[in-house]
Amino acid sequence: EPFTPKSIHNDFIMAMRCYSALLAGKSLHQLEMLAIKSRLVLGVRAPAAMLMRRSFSNTTTTTTTTTPSDSSSSAPTSSCDIIKGPSLLRTTNQNRPRPSLVHLPGLRSLPFWSQLDANHNETRVAYQDPTLSWVVQHMEQNWPVFLHEYQQAILHNDNPKNPVTSDYQVDTEHNDKLLHQGHGWDWHSYMLKGQAAQAPFLQHFPESARVLQELRDAKLLFENVPFGYAFFSTLHPQSQIEAHSAPMNFRVRLHLPLIVPTEEESNDNNNNDDDSNQLTCGIRVGPTTRAWVPGKALLLDDSFDHQVWNNSPDQARVVLLVDVWHPD
Repeated sequence: EPFTPKSIHNDFIMAMRCYSALLAGKSLHQLEMLAIKSRLVLGVRAPAAMLMRRSFSNTTTTTTTTTPSDSSSSAPTSSCDIIKGPSLLRTTNQNRPRPSLVHLPGLRSLPFWSQLDANHNETRVAYQDPTLSWVVQHMEQNWPVFLHEYQQAILHNDNPKNPVTSDYQVDTEHNDKLLHQGHGWDWHSYMLKGQAAQAPFLQHFPESARVLQELRDAKLLFENVPFGYAFFSTLHPQSQIEAHSAPMNFRVRLHLPLIVPTEEESNDNNNNDDDSNQLTCGIRVGPTTRAWVPGKALLLDDSFDHQVWNNSPDQARVVLLVDVWHPD
């Protein structure tokens, strides 16, 4: 079957049913029957019983001997009490992706996928991934376009008949709580809940929309799923975004900093890997803390626990946030 938003959504539902059944101590045979009914597979659609048996054959607490004649139809009867692999651990002290809804196993994961080479003033991408490297290059080359349009539309807009209002909605991915505290958090969205090319953005930021359209044309923008966002994110002075994690782990989030509050002491904060919050304005993903550098992209996996703060007394922090598909 072709992958469509509806089929992807159905796979999410069945994945969560299998995961819930596993944690409830269902037997391997029951899991196989559930998988057969749901036709749940990873990557391709194949006989589900074979995939489930292959995945969980080493997880049972006892060994069941079968003859060659019945090996294809029978299944061990013991419960799946031991689960190998970090993706099914319910609690852990290790920093690892912890999406709140669904975790797709087997994807490469790092808190940050980028690092600034200060000697060459170049953003390096983990694994030298060609897709993400192109995204970073594309966005950084167009940084002057984004900055100019933001300044003209938001900072220098003197037309009261054409105001640019924030479209931040509390009921986004984390409708159980208000994530930000302090003086405010404004969004101006190109893509909201997977729906790209929002009309107000096209009106006020036409050149920025043109650049982002190139990501759509390349099928890289994380659209047509309810967890896709792209917006100018303005975190006002003395404001914080509380620690949280993404609903899933198959997107990579890009921050392109436009305006960043000045730090009291200049240092290599973009590559700071401690877990302290000593920066006036910064972001922590997993155990790693970074600052933004205007014009230099940050790539991050927001399925790790992460938080953001701007403790500047009088300066806002502005980044262009863009979600793209995980390269795997």
